[in-house]
Amino acid sequence: MANTLQLTDKIAVVLDLGTTKIRSVAAVIDDNHKVTQIIATEETDSKGIRHGRVDNYLVLDGVLKPMFNKLSNRIYNKFKSSIGDSFIGNTVEIKSVYLALGGKGILGKEQKEAYRLNNQFVDVPVVQKIEEDIRKRVENDKEIILDMINQGYNVDDDIKMEAVGCRASNVEGRFCVVTAEKEVKENVEQALSQINIQLAGYSLLPFALADVMLSDADKEVGATLIDLGASSTSIAIYRDNVRRHIRVLPFGSKMITKDIKNVCGLTAENAEKIKKSLGYAYPGGLSENVIVSVAGTDVKIQQVELASIIEARLEELMSYILGEMNKVNALTSSKKIVLTGRGARLKKVCDKFTNEFGLDTEIGKIKDVCYEKYSPYFSGLDTVNGNPDKTARKMNEFAACLGVLESCALESCVYVGRKESAAKTVKKTESAEKKGFTRWVSGLFENMAERTGTIINGTEIK
Repeated sequence: MANTLQLTDKIAVVLDLGTTKIRSVAAVIDDNHKVTQIIATEETDSKGIRHGRVDNYLVLDGVLKPMFNKLSNRIYNKFKSSIGDSFIGNTVEIKSVYLALGGKGILGKEQKEAYRLNNQFVDVPVVQKIEEDIRKRVENDKEIILDMINQGYNVDDDIKMEAVGCRASNVEGRFCVVTAEKEVKENVEQALSQINIQLAGYSLLPFALADVMLSDADKEVGATLIDLGASSTSIAIYRDNVRRHIRVLPFGSKMITKDIKNVCGLTAENAEKIKKSLGYAYPGGLSENVIVSVAGTDVKIQQVELASIIEARLEELMSYILGEMNKVNALTSSKKIVLTGRGARLKKVCDKFTNEFGLDTEIGKIKDVCYEKYSPYFSGLDTVNGNPDKTARKMNEFAACLGVLESCALESCVYVGRKESAAKTVKKTESAEKKGFTRWVSGLFENMAERTGTIINGTEIK
C-alpha cells in the first residue's frame, strides 16, 4: 500500500453506529472504487443508539460531530505530512459517509414468484417482472426493502442462479427480501443531515462483518456468522457462496449483565466487569467450591452459580437464533458457526454453541486476505505498537467498518481545501510589483489545480 497522499486521491469515510462504541474509518480509494490504504480512524462512546439503531438523533449528533471533527483533523494531518503547506490548507470537510446499517427489525424474508412461458427463452423483462411482482407484494407503508438477494431460479425444475438465456416453460424466481422499519434508515439520515453530512450508501451490518470474517470457502460450504452485540444480535447465513438469510434480533449480551446485576445486587458497571472477567457460558466442569468476589463490594458468589445465571439467559437467546437458522435449514447446511461481538468474550461460549447446535463453533477473526490488506495501518497505532495480538483485536473492533470498505462501491466522501491565495489577503497599498507577483502565484495554483484534476477551496476531490 502507498504511504503518501496526493491531492488527486479520493477519500471515503465509513461509519459504524454500535450500541457501545461508534467507530469511523477514512480510506483512500482508487478509480475502481477499491481501497488502497486506510489513513485515519476514530472512535467514541456511543450515545443515542439503542438496539443497534438511532434512538435520539440529537443526542447522537452530540457525539458524531466532535468525532468527525477529530477524524477530519487526522485526515488533514496525513495530507499535510505527505504534501506540505503549499498544497493543503486549513480545511478537510466530511460531506458524506458510508454506513454499516444494523438495528433491530432487519429481517430476511423468503419470497417466490412464478412466470409461465411457452417453451421460450427467458429474457430480461421476464426476470424484471418477477422481481417487480415480489417487490409489490412485500412493500408496505411501514417497511422499506433494503435489499433483494437472488437465491436462484427454478427453470423447469433445474435450479440456476441466472435464468436469462435459458429456454423454459416455467420459471420461478426465489429471493431473500431484506426489510426493516422505515425509521431504521430514516433516523440515520436525519441525524447525519443535522451535521450537514449525507448518507452516501450502506452495507447491511451482518453481511459487512461476514465479508471480513468468513472466507470464500466458508461461504461456499455453509457458515453462520453471529454477532453477539450489547443490545442486538445479528445473524448472517451463507451457503454455496450465496447470502441465504439475515436477521437482527433486539437483544444481546446486556441482558446477561442485567441478570447478574439483579441477582447479585451489583451496579451495572460491576456486573459487566464480573461477567467479562469471571463469566462462563455454562457451569459444566466448574467446581462448586470456588467462590468469586467483586472488587470494591462485599458481594461473593459461587462461580457455578454465576455461570448458571449466564447460561439461562444465553440459552434463551440461542433459542431465537435457532429459530432463524431453521428458516433456511442452516443446521444441516452450515458447517460451522462463527461468533463475534461482546457476548463472544464469555469463557467456553464456543463449547456451549457446539453442544447446543451440533456445529463446530469458533471466535471470528479478520480473514487473512483482509488482515494483510489493512493491518499495516492498525499495527502502527500507539495503542498497538506492532503487537500482532493487539493488532488483531483492534481490527476486530473495526470489523464492521472494514466490511463496508470491502463490500460497497465507494465514491469520494471528503472535501479538501487549501489556503486562500495571497491575492485575497494583500493590502490595497501594496506596490504594483507585489500585486503582479501575487497574481502570478495565484495563477500558478489555478494552473496546478487544472493539471492535477483537483477541485480546491472546499470542494470535492475527483
